Amino acid sequence: MAGPPRIPDAEYGRRLERLRAGMRERGLAAVLLGSGQNFAYFSGYPSVSKVSSRPYFLVLPYEGEPILIAQNGRRVEAARYSNVRDVRSYAQLSRAPVELIRESLRERGALGKAVGMELGAELTLDLPVSEFRRLEAGLPGTRLVDASDLVWALRRIKSEAEIECLKAACAILKDAYAATFAAAREGMSDREIAGLMAARLGGDHFLHVVSGGGNYETPNKPVGERRVERGDMVWFDAGCTVGGYWSDFSRGGVVGGPSPEQARAQQALHEITWEGVKMIRPGVRVAEIAAFCNRRVKELPFPIVEDISGVASRAGHGVGLNITEYPHVSEEDGTVLEPGMVITVEPGVATAYGTFHVEEDVVVRPDGYELISAAPRELAVIR
Repeated sequence: MAGPPRIPDAEYGRRLERLRAGMRERGLAAVLLGSGQNFAYFSGYPSVSKVSSRPYFLVLPYEGEPILIAQNGRRVEAARYSNVRDVRSYAQLSRAPVELIRESLRERGALGKAVGMELGAELTLDLPVSEFRRLEAGLPGTRLVDASDLVWALRRIKSEAEIECLKAACAILKDAYAATFAAAREGMSDREIAGLMAARLGGDHFLHVVSGGGNYETPNKPVGERRVERGDMVWFDAGCTVGGYWSDFSRGGVVGGPSPEQARAQQALHEITWEGVKMIRPGVRVAEIAAFCNRRVKELPFPIVEDISGVASRAGHGVGLNITEYPHVSEEDGTVLEPGMVITVEPGVATAYGTFHVEEDVVVRPDGYELISAAPRELAVIR
């Protein structure tokens, strides 16, 4: 029986070559990455955690083999599970291994030249500011410059292997919604219902659940102990990972079945979302999709307690190794869609009787789009 999809080893070499093409244009002798998703993207090491006491580093030189730097306690697993052959380690805790980084850059001909790092665009280093300053001081003549746009340009475009991981994560989430709505019962608490969902999502996952009047406008609130009653809408936003790649879409149900008002509002938000999805194709600006969704939400013919996507300042986002990543489906984002991008579309509102937000995950294809979040959009009936 075939296992879950994974990223083939050869793809990591192709990622490095694409990065090097950008490095050549920018005049970079190397890119130095810290712990996190970019580290995993280029090294293949699947379990990188951002822990400032034992930071990882990855030296991606313009010429020569990459070098992975890990604290001694993580050296063996880094060598075993990454695709990097040159793994080096250091002993100290809570301090950047400046000397080891300097020597690695020197060996690869990058010391004293321009070196790209994750210095902007929603990226963070796993270092305190004081340690970053010590790193700068320890690399004489080396210019540390922002390479976040270079990295994001690669990560925005997903390969077919990445897309297969995203599809598998969406399939798990679809099944989890079906099983959870079937097992949930009147009188259960939000926490108990969330537990049903969490058990079906497995390992790495996120979920938000809200129910009952006065809560519908707080879709990201902590899970509570409120018990659901007949007529309550129970709304989830959730996701899980396969191969490190996230699914992320929302669905809802109603205890005893939806009222006519709930059914109409759900259908209205689904229709706006679906029209937004149908706009997706190469050459379209995400700002156009956002403007359409925002305009249609303002035209809804029923009372709204909160414009959820309006206060979030976006009607969707990219998805991949992060639950949310570039681009933002926002009127302020000038990104032009390209084949291989994966985005969500998620206009949403809260009323006195429900959270109406029917998020979808969508792949940009050369001739249009491919929907990968196939769970039913109608409100489920919770017994």
